[in-house]
Amino acid sequence: MRLLAKRITGIVCPRQVIDQTLTSQGFVRRGQHPPTYDIRIEDVVSGTVYRLRIPTSPQQTSGFSDDTLLRLGQPSIDRKKSPKGHLKDQPIPSSVLTAANEKIAEVASYLRTPSYR
Repeated sequence: MRLLAKRITGIVCPRQVIDQTLTSQGFVRRGQHPPTYDIRIEDVVSGTVYRLRIPTSPQQTSGFSDDTLLRLGQPSIDRKKSPKGHLKDQPIPSSVLTAANEKIAEVASYLRTPSYR
């Protein structure tokens, strides 16, 4: 199972809308120009913590400054910390991928809803 990157990659919205949407969903903004958004996902069975990351890039549009619109990049997930060293090389569990995909779908649905913008 892979991340459903197509649902969110390429969405363009005002910076404020992206920031408000992602932070209200539990993401933490890293950096400013352009920001990257991270959220922790924990596998309770193994105690391993994963990080779902959504990068952004400035979207250049005539009539807008470079900082006004952001384009969402391809999300990624990686292991942040594992209490058991032997899990380092193990694949990401399907339950963690499912949780990440559900979060991606939820954020994408908010950002694609015209009335939400």
